[in-house]
Amino acid sequence: MSFGGNVDAMTALRVLIAACVAVALTVLARWLRDRRVRAEQEHQRTLYALAEEIFAAPTPKAIAEKLAAVVPSLTQATSVNLFVYQRRTRSLERLPTPAEPEPMAASLDAPPEGLASAAVICFRNRTPLQIPDVRRNPLVKVGAKMNLPRSAMFVPLLSQQEVSGVLELGNARQTGFFTPKEQADVQHIANQTAAALRFQERQTTREQLLHSEKLAASGQLISGVATELKAPIESIVNLAASLAAHAGSPPSQAELVKLSGESQRASEIVARLVSFAHDDDSPSAANFDVHELAAELIRFREPEWKSLGIEAQQRLATEPAQVMGFRRQIEQALLNLIVHAERRAARTAQKTLSIQSSSIANRILLEIGYSTPDEEEAADPFSAESVLEGASLGLAVCQGIIRSHGGDVRFRSRGGLARFEVELPLVQEDWETPSPAESRNPPRALTVMLVDPDPAAQTRLLSALAARGHRGIPAAAQEASELVQRLRFDAVFWALGPFSRPWTEFYEELRGRTATFVLVSDGWDPELARRLEENHDFLLTRPVQDAEMDRILTEAEVRSRQPSH
Repeated sequence: MSFGGNVDAMTALRVLIAACVAVALTVLARWLRDRRVRAEQEHQRTLYALAEEIFAAPTPKAIAEKLAAVVPSLTQATSVNLFVYQRRTRSLERLPTPAEPEPMAASLDAPPEGLASAAVICFRNRTPLQIPDVRRNPLVKVGAKMNLPRSAMFVPLLSQQEVSGVLELGNARQTGFFTPKEQADVQHIANQTAAALRFQERQTTREQLLHSEKLAASGQLISGVATELKAPIESIVNLAASLAAHAGSPPSQAELVKLSGESQRASEIVARLVSFAHDDDSPSAANFDVHELAAELIRFREPEWKSLGIEAQQRLATEPAQVMGFRRQIEQALLNLIVHAERRAARTAQKTLSIQSSSIANRILLEIGYSTPDEEEAADPFSAESVLEGASLGLAVCQGIIRSHGGDVRFRSRGGLARFEVELPLVQEDWETPSPAESRNPPRALTVMLVDPDPAAQTRLLSALAARGHRGIPAAAQEASELVQRLRFDAVFWALGPFSRPWTEFYEELRGRTATFVLVSDGWDPELARRLEENHDFLLTRPVQDAEMDRILTEAEVRSRQPSH
Protein backbone atom coordinates (compact mmCIF):
# COMPACT_ATOMS: atom_id res chain seq x y z
CA MET A 1 0.00 0.00 0.00
CA SER A 2 2.84 2.31 0.81
CA PHE A 3 4.51 1.68 -2.54
CA GLY A 4 1.27 2.32 -4.43
CA GLY A 5 0.74 5.49 -2.47
CA ASN A 6 4.16 6.78 -3.43
CA VAL A 7 3.48 6.04 -7.09
CA ASP A 8 0.22 7.97 -6.96
CA ALA A 9 1.94 10.91 -5.25
CA MET A 10 4.71 10.96 -7.86
CA THR A 11 2.16 10.82 -10.66
CA ALA A 12 0.19 13.67 -9.15
CA LEU A 13 3.36 15.70 -8.74
CA ARG A 14 4.30 15.14 -12.39
CA VAL A 15 0.83 16.17 -13.48
CA LEU A 16 1.02 19.29 -11.31
CA ILE A 17 4.45 20.19 -12.69
CA ALA A 18 3.25 19.59 -16.24
CA ALA A 19 0.19 21.77 -15.61
CA CYS A 20 2.34 24.54 -14.14
CA VAL A 21 4.70 24.36 -17.09
CA ALA A 22 1.76 24.46 -19.50
CA VAL A 23 0.29 27.46 -17.72
CA ALA A 24 3.68 29.20 -17.67
CA LEU A 25 4.19 28.50 -21.37
CA THR A 26 0.69 29.78 -22.13
CA VAL A 27 1.28 32.94 -20.12
CA LEU A 28 4.66 33.40 -21.79
CA ALA A 29 3.15 32.87 -25.24
CA ARG A 30 0.41 35.39 -24.55
CA TRP A 31 2.93 37.88 -23.16
CA LEU A 32 5.11 37.46 -26.23
CA ARG A 33 2.10 37.79 -28.49
CA ASP A 34 0.87 40.93 -26.68
CA ARG A 35 4.36 42.36 -26.78
CA ARG A 36 4.56 41.68 -30.50
CA VAL A 37 1.13 43.24 -31.05
CA ARG A 38 2.07 46.32 -29.02
CA ALA A 39 5.32 46.64 -30.93
CA GLU A 40 3.45 46.37 -34.21
CA GLN A 41 0.89 48.96 -33.09
CA GLU A 42 3.66 51.30 -32.01
CA HIS A 43 5.39 50.72 -35.35
CA GLN A 44 2.19 51.58 -37.23
CA ARG A 45 1.60 54.69 -35.11
CA THR A 46 5.13 55.87 -35.81
CA LEU A 47 4.66 55.16 -39.52
CA TYR A 48 1.37 57.06 -39.69
CA ALA A 49 2.78 59.96 -37.68
CA LEU A 50 5.76 60.16 -40.01
CA ALA A 51 3.45 60.23 -43.04
CA GLU A 52 1.47 63.11 -41.53
CA GLU A 53 4.61 65.04 -40.58
CA ILE A 54 6.01 64.58 -44.09
CA PHE A 55 2.87 66.06 -45.61
CA ALA A 56 2.88 68.93 -43.12
CA ALA A 57 6.57 69.76 -43.68
CA PRO A 58 7.04 73.22 -45.24
CA THR A 59 10.07 72.45 -47.45
CA PRO A 60 11.80 69.46 -49.11
CA LYS A 61 14.75 69.99 -46.74
CA ALA A 62 12.42 69.60 -43.74
CA ILE A 63 11.12 66.35 -45.24
CA ALA A 64 14.68 65.05 -45.67
CA GLU A 65 15.54 65.87 -42.07
CA LYS A 66 12.38 64.19 -40.77
CA LEU A 67 13.10 61.04 -42.80
CA ALA A 68 16.69 60.91 -41.56
CA ALA A 69 15.50 61.18 -37.96
CA VAL A 70 12.61 58.67 -37.97
CA VAL A 71 13.14 56.02 -40.66
CA PRO A 72 16.08 54.33 -38.82
CA SER A 73 13.69 53.56 -35.94
CA LEU A 74 11.35 51.77 -38.37
CA THR A 75 13.98 49.78 -40.29
CA GLN A 76 17.49 48.42 -39.94
CA ALA A 77 18.84 51.47 -41.78
CA THR A 78 21.49 53.59 -40.09
CA SER A 79 21.38 56.44 -42.63
CA VAL A 80 18.72 57.94 -44.88
CA ASN A 81 19.17 60.35 -47.79
CA LEU A 82 16.58 62.00 -50.02
CA PHE A 83 17.34 62.72 -53.68
CA VAL A 84 14.98 65.12 -55.51
CA TYR A 85 14.90 65.34 -59.29
CA GLN A 86 15.75 68.74 -60.78
CA ARG A 87 14.36 69.04 -64.31
CA ARG A 88 16.38 72.10 -65.23
CA THR A 89 19.75 70.40 -64.65
CA ARG A 90 18.62 66.79 -65.24
CA SER A 91 20.13 65.69 -61.96
CA LEU A 92 19.24 64.15 -58.61
CA GLU A 93 19.93 66.62 -55.81
CA ARG A 94 20.67 65.12 -52.39
CA LEU A 95 19.08 67.34 -49.78
CA PRO A 96 21.24 68.20 -46.74
CA THR A 97 20.55 66.62 -43.34
CA PRO A 98 22.38 66.87 -40.00
CA ALA A 99 24.25 63.66 -40.84
CA GLU A 100 25.02 64.78 -44.43
CA PRO A 101 25.09 68.60 -44.28
CA GLU A 102 26.75 69.05 -47.66
CA PRO A 103 24.35 69.02 -50.66
CA MET A 104 25.29 66.96 -53.69
CA ALA A 105 23.90 66.59 -57.22
CA ALA A 106 24.14 63.44 -59.33
CA SER A 107 23.80 64.03 -63.06
CA LEU A 108 21.58 61.53 -64.87
CA ASP A 109 23.89 61.67 -67.86
CA ALA A 110 27.18 61.27 -65.93
CA PRO A 111 26.58 59.71 -62.47
CA PRO A 112 29.34 60.30 -59.90
CA GLU A 113 31.10 57.64 -57.84
CA GLY A 114 29.48 56.16 -54.75
CA LEU A 115 25.88 55.32 -53.97
CA ALA A 116 24.64 58.22 -56.08
CA SER A 117 25.27 56.09 -59.18
CA ALA A 118 22.84 53.46 -57.82
CA ALA A 119 20.30 56.22 -57.07
CA VAL A 120 20.47 57.28 -60.74
CA ILE A 121 19.84 53.67 -61.84
CA CYS A 122 16.86 53.39 -59.49
CA PHE A 123 15.45 56.65 -60.85
CA ARG A 124 15.86 55.59 -64.46
CA ASN A 125 14.33 52.14 -63.95
CA ARG A 126 11.51 53.45 -61.71
CA THR A 127 11.81 50.38 -59.47
CA PRO A 128 13.28 49.60 -56.03
CA LEU A 129 16.90 48.49 -55.94
CA GLN A 130 18.59 46.47 -53.16
CA ILE A 131 22.35 46.15 -52.77
CA PRO A 132 23.18 43.53 -50.08
CA ASP A 133 26.95 44.19 -50.30
CA VAL A 134 27.85 47.68 -51.47
CA ARG A 135 31.58 47.10 -52.00
CA ARG A 136 31.06 44.00 -54.14
CA ASN A 137 28.24 45.28 -56.33
CA PRO A 138 29.08 46.38 -59.90
CA LEU A 139 26.31 49.02 -59.86
CA VAL A 140 28.18 51.12 -57.30
CA LYS A 141 31.24 53.02 -58.41
CA VAL A 142 33.51 52.82 -55.37
CA GLY A 143 36.30 55.37 -54.99
CA ALA A 144 39.54 54.87 -53.07
CA LYS A 145 38.57 56.74 -49.91
CA MET A 146 34.79 56.59 -49.89
CA ASN A 147 32.95 55.99 -46.62
CA LEU A 148 30.09 53.74 -47.70
CA PRO A 149 27.56 51.63 -45.78
CA ARG A 150 27.77 47.85 -46.01
CA SER A 151 24.31 47.41 -47.58
CA ALA A 152 21.79 49.78 -49.15
CA MET A 153 18.32 50.05 -50.63
CA PHE A 154 16.95 52.62 -53.11
CA VAL A 155 13.23 53.33 -53.59
CA PRO A 156 11.76 55.65 -56.27
CA LEU A 157 9.41 58.45 -55.22
CA LEU A 158 6.26 57.72 -57.24
CA SER A 159 3.16 59.92 -57.48
CA GLN A 160 0.61 59.46 -60.27
CA GLN A 161 3.13 57.41 -62.27
CA GLU A 162 5.66 60.23 -62.14
CA VAL A 163 9.07 59.80 -60.48
CA SER A 164 10.14 62.84 -58.47
CA GLY A 165 13.25 61.44 -56.78
CA VAL A 166 14.82 58.54 -54.86
CA LEU A 167 14.94 57.56 -51.19
CA GLU A 168 18.24 55.96 -50.14
CA LEU A 169 18.65 53.75 -47.04
CA GLY A 170 22.04 52.52 -45.86
CA ASN A 171 23.07 49.97 -43.21
CA ALA A 172 26.59 50.52 -41.85
CA ARG A 173 26.47 47.51 -39.50
CA GLN A 174 25.88 44.47 -41.69
CA THR A 175 25.42 43.18 -45.21
CA GLY A 176 22.22 41.59 -46.45
CA PHE A 177 18.77 42.45 -47.77
CA PHE A 178 16.11 44.58 -46.14
CA THR A 179 13.08 42.51 -45.11
CA PRO A 180 9.91 42.45 -47.27
CA LYS A 181 8.02 44.34 -44.54
CA GLU A 182 10.70 47.01 -44.44
CA GLN A 183 10.54 47.27 -48.22
CA ALA A 184 6.76 47.77 -48.10
CA ASP A 185 7.03 50.39 -45.34
CA VAL A 186 9.77 52.30 -47.13
CA GLN A 187 7.83 52.26 -50.42
CA HIS A 188 4.82 53.67 -48.53
CA ILE A 189 7.00 56.41 -47.05
CA ALA A 190 8.57 57.15 -50.45
CA ASN A 191 5.16 57.48 -52.12
CA GLN A 192 3.99 59.76 -49.33
CA THR A 193 7.12 61.85 -49.79
CA ALA A 194 6.42 62.08 -53.52
CA ALA A 195 2.87 63.30 -52.86
CA ALA A 196 4.15 65.87 -50.34
CA LEU A 197 6.79 67.16 -52.77
CA ARG A 198 4.17 67.42 -55.49
CA PHE A 199 1.91 69.38 -53.16
CA GLN A 200 4.76 71.71 -52.17
CA GLU A 201 5.59 72.29 -55.82
CA ARG A 202 2.00 73.29 -56.55
CA GLN A 203 1.91 75.61 -53.56
CA THR A 204 5.17 77.22 -54.69
CA THR A 205 3.78 77.68 -58.19
CA ARG A 206 0.65 79.35 -56.82
CA GLU A 207 2.72 81.67 -54.64
CA GLN A 208 4.96 82.57 -57.58
CA LEU A 209 1.94 83.36 -59.75
CA LEU A 210 0.43 85.53 -57.03
CA HIS A 211 3.76 87.26 -56.48
CA SER A 212 4.14 87.89 -60.23
CA GLU A 213 0.63 89.30 -60.43
CA LYS A 214 1.34 91.43 -57.38
CA LEU A 215 4.51 92.84 -58.96
CA ALA A 216 2.67 93.60 -62.19
CA ALA A 217 -0.13 95.25 -60.26
CA SER A 218 2.40 97.23 -58.23
CA GLY A 219 3.84 98.64 -61.43
CA GLN A 220 0.36 99.76 -62.48
CA LEU A 221 -0.20 101.10 -58.98
CA ILE A 222 2.97 103.20 -59.02
CA SER A 223 2.01 104.66 -62.39
CA GLY A 224 -1.35 105.64 -60.89
CA VAL A 225 0.21 107.52 -57.99
CA ALA A 226 0.77 110.54 -60.27
CA THR A 227 -2.97 110.70 -60.97
CA GLU A 228 -3.82 110.47 -57.28
CA LEU A 229 -1.28 113.14 -56.36
CA LYS A 230 -2.24 115.57 -59.11
CA ALA A 231 -5.00 117.40 -57.21
CA PRO A 232 -3.21 117.91 -53.84
CA ILE A 233 0.07 118.89 -55.51
CA GLU A 234 -1.69 121.47 -57.70
CA SER A 235 -3.30 122.92 -54.57
CA ILE A 236 0.07 123.08 -52.81
CA VAL A 237 1.68 124.79 -55.81
CA ASN A 238 -1.14 127.35 -56.12
CA LEU A 239 -1.05 128.12 -52.40
CA ALA A 240 2.73 128.50 -52.45
CA ALA A 241 2.54 130.84 -55.46
CA SER A 242 -0.16 132.90 -53.73
CA LEU A 243 1.96 133.21 -50.58
CA ALA A 244 5.01 134.18 -52.63
CA ALA A 245 3.01 136.90 -54.44
CA HIS A 246 2.12 138.42 -51.06
CA ALA A 247 5.55 138.09 -49.50
CA GLY A 248 5.22 141.46 -47.86
CA SER A 249 2.23 140.39 -45.74
CA PRO A 250 2.06 137.35 -43.42
CA PRO A 251 -0.02 134.36 -44.63
CA SER A 252 -3.46 133.95 -43.16
CA GLN A 253 -4.35 131.12 -40.77
CA ALA A 254 -6.79 129.62 -43.30
CA GLU A 255 -4.12 129.49 -46.01
CA LEU A 256 -1.65 127.77 -43.69
CA VAL A 257 -4.25 125.21 -42.60
CA LYS A 258 -5.16 124.45 -46.19
CA LEU A 259 -1.51 124.14 -47.22
CA SER A 260 -0.83 121.78 -44.31
CA GLY A 261 -3.93 119.72 -45.08
CA GLU A 262 -3.07 119.25 -48.75
CA SER A 263 0.51 118.32 -47.87
CA GLN A 264 -0.72 115.75 -45.37
CA ARG A 265 -3.14 114.36 -47.94
CA ALA A 266 -0.37 113.93 -50.51
CA SER A 267 1.79 112.20 -47.92
CA GLU A 268 -1.01 109.76 -47.02
CA ILE A 269 -1.63 108.90 -50.67
CA VAL A 270 2.02 108.02 -51.18
CA ALA A 271 2.21 106.02 -47.93
CA ARG A 272 -0.92 103.99 -48.61
CA LEU A 273 -0.63 103.35 -52.33
CA VAL A 274 3.08 102.57 -52.47
CA SER A 275 3.10 100.38 -49.35
CA PHE A 276 1.67 97.44 -51.28
CA ALA A 277 4.83 97.25 -53.37
CA HIS A 278 6.73 96.18 -50.25
CA ASP A 279 6.42 93.03 -48.19
CA ASP A 280 4.31 93.16 -45.05
CA ASP A 281 6.45 94.07 -42.06
CA SER A 282 4.23 92.11 -39.66
CA PRO A 283 6.00 88.88 -38.67
CA SER A 284 2.68 87.08 -38.13
CA ALA A 285 -1.05 87.49 -38.39
CA ALA A 286 -2.84 89.40 -35.63
CA ASN A 287 -6.36 90.39 -34.62
CA PHE A 288 -7.69 93.76 -35.76
CA ASP A 289 -11.03 95.54 -36.02
CA VAL A 290 -12.14 95.55 -39.65
CA HIS A 291 -14.78 98.23 -38.86
CA GLU A 292 -12.05 100.56 -37.60
CA LEU A 293 -9.98 99.80 -40.71
CA ALA A 294 -12.93 100.54 -43.03
CA ALA A 295 -13.64 103.80 -41.18
CA GLU A 296 -10.02 104.91 -41.66
CA LEU A 297 -10.23 104.19 -45.40
CA ILE A 298 -13.47 106.19 -45.65
CA ARG A 299 -11.83 109.20 -43.96
CA PHE A 300 -8.86 108.84 -46.31
CA ARG A 301 -11.02 108.85 -49.47
CA GLU A 302 -13.60 111.49 -48.47
CA PRO A 303 -11.63 114.44 -49.95
CA GLU A 304 -11.44 112.59 -53.28
CA TRP A 305 -15.19 111.88 -53.21
CA LYS A 306 -15.92 115.58 -52.65
CA SER A 307 -13.70 116.59 -55.57
CA LEU A 308 -15.45 114.03 -57.81
CA GLY A 309 -18.91 115.09 -56.63
CA ILE A 310 -19.71 111.63 -55.23
CA GLU A 311 -22.48 111.35 -52.65
CA ALA A 312 -21.25 108.74 -50.16
CA GLN A 313 -23.19 106.90 -47.45
CA GLN A 314 -21.50 105.07 -44.60
CA ARG A 315 -23.48 102.50 -42.62
CA LEU A 316 -20.86 100.53 -40.74
CA ALA A 317 -22.02 98.64 -37.65
CA THR A 318 -20.99 100.23 -34.36
CA GLU A 319 -19.78 97.09 -32.57
CA PRO A 320 -16.18 95.90 -33.20
CA ALA A 321 -15.60 93.15 -35.77
CA GLN A 322 -12.36 91.36 -34.93
CA VAL A 323 -10.73 89.34 -37.73
CA MET A 324 -7.34 87.65 -37.81
CA GLY A 325 -4.82 88.27 -40.56
CA PHE A 326 -2.31 90.73 -42.00
CA ARG A 327 -3.85 94.17 -41.56
CA ARG A 328 -1.89 95.85 -44.35
CA GLN A 329 -2.93 93.24 -46.90
CA ILE A 330 -6.62 93.53 -46.03
CA GLU A 331 -6.29 97.33 -46.00
CA GLN A 332 -4.80 97.36 -49.48
CA ALA A 333 -7.44 94.99 -50.84
CA LEU A 334 -10.32 97.05 -49.41
CA LEU A 335 -8.72 100.31 -50.56
CA ASN A 336 -8.50 99.16 -54.15
CA LEU A 337 -12.06 97.84 -54.15
CA ILE A 338 -13.21 101.27 -52.88
CA VAL A 339 -11.11 103.09 -55.51
CA HIS A 340 -12.60 100.88 -58.23
CA ALA A 341 -16.11 101.66 -56.97
CA GLU A 342 -15.58 105.43 -56.69
CA ARG A 343 -14.10 105.67 -60.20
CA ARG A 344 -17.07 103.81 -61.66
CA ALA A 345 -19.55 105.90 -59.67
CA ALA A 346 -17.90 109.15 -60.84
CA ARG A 347 -18.82 108.29 -64.45
CA THR A 348 -22.55 108.09 -63.73
CA ALA A 349 -25.16 110.79 -63.32
CA GLN A 350 -26.16 109.57 -59.85
CA LYS A 351 -22.59 109.55 -58.46
CA THR A 352 -23.53 107.47 -55.41
CA LEU A 353 -21.35 105.27 -53.24
CA SER A 354 -22.23 103.29 -50.11
CA ILE A 355 -20.24 101.23 -47.63
CA GLN A 356 -22.06 99.14 -45.05
CA SER A 357 -21.47 96.07 -42.91
CA SER A 358 -23.36 93.26 -41.20
CA SER A 359 -22.53 90.10 -39.25
CA ILE A 360 -23.83 86.73 -40.42
CA ALA A 361 -22.96 83.35 -38.83
CA ASN A 362 -19.61 84.36 -37.31
CA ARG A 363 -18.59 86.21 -40.47
CA ILE A 364 -18.45 89.91 -41.27
CA LEU A 365 -19.90 91.11 -44.57
CA LEU A 366 -18.69 94.44 -45.99
CA GLU A 367 -20.70 95.75 -48.95
CA ILE A 368 -19.21 98.41 -51.22
CA GLY A 369 -21.99 99.62 -53.51
CA TYR A 370 -21.88 102.15 -56.34
CA SER A 371 -24.03 103.48 -59.14
CA THR A 372 -23.67 102.29 -62.73
CA PRO A 373 -25.12 103.60 -66.01
CA ASP A 374 -28.76 102.51 -66.32
CA GLU A 375 -28.42 101.66 -69.97
CA GLU A 376 -25.70 99.06 -69.50
CA GLU A 377 -25.09 96.12 -67.18
CA ALA A 378 -21.91 96.42 -65.15
CA ALA A 379 -19.17 94.05 -66.32
CA ASP A 380 -17.66 91.58 -63.87
CA PRO A 381 -14.47 93.27 -62.60
CA PHE A 382 -12.90 89.92 -61.68
CA SER A 383 -12.63 89.00 -65.35
CA ALA A 384 -9.71 89.85 -67.62
CA GLU A 385 -10.87 93.48 -67.55
CA SER A 386 -10.33 93.73 -63.78
CA VAL A 387 -7.68 96.46 -63.79
CA LEU A 388 -9.19 99.92 -63.67
CA GLU A 389 -7.59 102.28 -66.19
CA GLY A 390 -4.15 100.93 -65.31
CA ALA A 391 -4.15 103.02 -62.14
CA SER A 392 -5.42 100.51 -59.60
CA LEU A 393 -4.35 97.20 -58.19
CA GLY A 394 -5.54 94.17 -60.17
CA LEU A 395 -8.78 93.09 -58.51
CA ALA A 396 -7.86 89.43 -58.95
CA VAL A 397 -5.03 90.05 -56.48
CA CYS A 398 -7.53 91.61 -54.04
CA GLN A 399 -9.64 88.51 -54.38
CA GLY A 400 -6.61 86.31 -53.72
CA ILE A 401 -5.71 88.32 -50.59
CA ILE A 402 -9.21 88.00 -49.14
CA ARG A 403 -9.40 84.29 -49.91
CA SER A 404 -6.00 83.69 -48.34
CA HIS A 405 -7.54 85.03 -45.10
CA GLY A 406 -10.38 82.51 -45.22
CA GLY A 407 -12.86 84.90 -46.81
CA ASP A 408 -14.24 85.65 -50.26
CA VAL A 409 -15.15 88.54 -52.59
CA ARG A 410 -18.25 88.49 -54.79
CA PHE A 411 -19.59 90.97 -57.35
CA ARG A 412 -23.27 91.61 -58.01
CA SER A 413 -24.99 94.05 -60.39
CA ARG A 414 -28.64 94.86 -61.07
CA GLY A 415 -30.73 97.86 -62.04
CA GLY A 416 -28.01 100.50 -62.24
CA LEU A 417 -26.39 99.44 -58.98
CA ALA A 418 -23.34 97.25 -58.42
CA ARG A 419 -21.60 96.11 -55.26
CA PHE A 420 -18.67 94.14 -53.91
CA GLU A 421 -19.44 91.74 -51.09
CA VAL A 422 -16.34 91.16 -48.96
CA GLU A 423 -16.76 88.31 -46.48
CA LEU A 424 -14.24 87.57 -43.71
CA PRO A 425 -14.35 85.13 -40.76
CA LEU A 426 -14.71 86.76 -37.36
CA VAL A 427 -12.45 85.76 -34.50
CA GLN A 428 -14.36 83.33 -32.29
CA GLU A 429 -15.15 84.33 -28.73
CA ASP A 430 -13.15 82.65 -25.97
CA TRP A 431 -14.19 79.06 -25.52
CA GLU A 432 -15.93 78.10 -22.28
CA THR A 433 -13.78 76.69 -19.51
CA PRO A 434 -13.61 72.92 -20.06
CA SER A 435 -14.99 70.53 -17.50
CA PRO A 436 -12.60 68.32 -15.49
CA ALA A 437 -13.42 65.39 -17.77
CA GLU A 438 -12.63 67.47 -20.85
CA SER A 439 -9.39 68.65 -19.25
CA ARG A 440 -8.29 65.05 -18.76
CA ASN A 441 -9.20 64.27 -22.36
CA PRO A 442 -8.30 67.43 -24.34
CA PRO A 443 -9.55 67.89 -27.93
CA ARG A 444 -7.43 66.18 -30.54
CA ALA A 445 -6.38 68.00 -33.71
CA LEU A 446 -7.85 66.13 -36.68
CA THR A 447 -6.33 65.68 -40.12
CA VAL A 448 -9.13 66.18 -42.65
CA MET A 449 -9.07 65.74 -46.43
CA LEU A 450 -11.16 68.30 -48.36
CA VAL A 451 -12.32 67.42 -51.89
CA ASP A 452 -14.24 70.36 -53.35
CA PRO A 453 -14.07 71.79 -56.92
CA ASP A 454 -15.20 75.23 -55.73
CA PRO A 455 -12.13 77.16 -54.41
CA ALA A 456 -14.29 79.60 -52.44
CA ALA A 457 -16.29 76.85 -50.74
CA GLN A 458 -13.10 74.91 -50.07
CA THR A 459 -11.54 78.00 -48.48
CA ARG A 460 -14.55 78.44 -46.19
CA LEU A 461 -14.31 74.82 -45.03
CA LEU A 462 -10.57 75.20 -44.44
CA SER A 463 -11.23 78.32 -42.39
CA ALA A 464 -13.93 76.56 -40.34
CA LEU A 465 -11.57 73.67 -39.59
CA ALA A 466 -8.66 75.96 -38.72
CA ALA A 467 -10.87 77.97 -36.34
CA ARG A 468 -11.51 74.74 -34.45
CA GLY A 469 -7.84 73.75 -34.31
CA HIS A 470 -7.96 71.08 -37.03
CA ARG A 471 -5.82 70.71 -40.15
CA GLY A 472 -7.45 70.55 -43.57
CA ILE A 473 -5.62 69.18 -46.59
CA PRO A 474 -7.16 70.09 -49.99
CA ALA A 475 -7.07 67.35 -52.61
CA ALA A 476 -8.26 66.95 -56.17
CA ALA A 477 -10.77 64.17 -56.85
CA GLN A 478 -8.30 62.21 -58.98
CA GLU A 479 -5.68 62.34 -56.20
CA ALA A 480 -7.93 61.48 -53.25
CA SER A 481 -7.79 57.69 -53.65
CA GLU A 482 -4.01 57.71 -53.81
CA LEU A 483 -3.59 60.09 -50.86
CA VAL A 484 -5.88 58.17 -48.54
CA GLN A 485 -3.74 55.06 -49.03
CA ARG A 486 -0.58 56.91 -48.05
CA LEU A 487 -1.74 59.28 -45.34
CA ARG A 488 -3.92 58.64 -42.32
CA PHE A 489 -6.96 60.93 -42.42
CA ASP A 490 -9.36 61.19 -39.49
CA ALA A 491 -12.15 62.37 -41.78
CA VAL A 492 -12.87 63.12 -45.43
CA PHE A 493 -15.17 65.95 -46.56
CA TRP A 494 -16.29 65.25 -50.14
CA ALA A 495 -18.36 67.94 -51.88
CA LEU A 496 -20.71 66.91 -54.66
CA GLY A 497 -19.62 68.41 -57.95
CA PRO A 498 -18.60 67.74 -61.54
CA PHE A 499 -15.83 65.24 -60.71
CA SER A 500 -14.35 62.82 -63.20
CA ARG A 501 -15.16 60.00 -60.77
CA PRO A 502 -18.42 59.50 -58.85
CA TRP A 503 -18.15 59.90 -55.09
CA THR A 504 -19.71 56.45 -54.59
CA GLU A 505 -16.70 54.83 -56.22
CA PHE A 506 -14.33 56.62 -53.90
CA TYR A 507 -16.62 55.87 -50.96
CA GLU A 508 -16.24 52.13 -51.49
CA GLU A 509 -12.44 52.44 -51.70
CA LEU A 510 -12.47 54.52 -48.56
CA ARG A 511 -14.18 52.01 -46.29
CA GLY A 512 -11.81 50.94 -43.54
CA ARG A 513 -9.18 53.58 -44.34
CA THR A 514 -10.71 56.53 -42.49
CA ALA A 515 -13.00 56.82 -39.50
CA THR A 516 -15.45 59.43 -40.80
CA PHE A 517 -16.84 60.31 -44.23
CA VAL A 518 -18.81 63.55 -44.73
CA LEU A 519 -20.67 64.21 -47.97
CA VAL A 520 -21.19 67.97 -48.54
CA SER A 521 -24.25 68.90 -50.61
CA ASP A 522 -26.13 72.05 -51.56
CA GLY A 523 -29.44 70.51 -50.51
CA TRP A 524 -30.87 68.00 -48.03
CA ASP A 525 -31.69 64.53 -49.37
CA PRO A 526 -33.45 62.42 -46.68
CA GLU A 527 -32.83 59.11 -48.46
CA LEU A 528 -29.16 59.86 -49.01
CA ALA A 529 -28.79 61.02 -45.40
CA ARG A 530 -30.41 57.79 -44.17
CA ARG A 531 -28.06 55.62 -46.26
CA LEU A 532 -25.02 57.49 -44.96
CA GLU A 533 -26.22 57.29 -41.36
CA GLU A 534 -26.63 53.52 -41.70
CA ASN A 535 -22.90 53.40 -42.43
CA HIS A 536 -22.20 55.83 -39.54
CA ASP A 537 -21.32 58.66 -41.94
CA PHE A 538 -22.79 62.13 -42.45
CA LEU A 539 -24.53 64.43 -44.92
CA LEU A 540 -23.61 68.11 -44.43
CA THR A 541 -25.56 70.77 -46.32
CA ARG A 542 -24.58 74.27 -47.35
CA PRO A 543 -24.63 76.87 -45.93
CA VAL A 544 -22.81 74.99 -43.20
CA GLN A 545 -24.26 75.49 -39.73
CA ASP A 546 -21.76 75.80 -36.89
CA ALA A 547 -23.70 73.43 -34.62
CA GLU A 548 -23.80 70.70 -37.26
CA MET A 549 -20.11 71.13 -38.07
CA ASP A 550 -19.22 70.91 -34.36
CA ARG A 551 -21.33 67.77 -33.95
CA ILE A 552 -19.64 66.00 -36.86
CA LEU A 553 -16.12 67.01 -35.82
CA THR A 554 -16.78 65.95 -32.22
CA GLU A 555 -17.87 62.50 -33.42
CA ALA A 556 -14.85 62.29 -35.74
CA GLU A 557 -12.60 63.19 -32.82
CA VAL A 558 -14.11 60.43 -30.67
CA ARG A 559 -13.66 57.89 -33.45
CA SER A 560 -10.06 58.97 -34.04
CA ARG A 561 -9.21 57.97 -30.45
CA GLN A 562 -10.42 54.42 -30.93
CA PRO A 563 -7.60 51.84 -31.34
CA SER A 564 -9.06 50.46 -34.56
CA HIS A 565 -8.48 53.86 -36.17
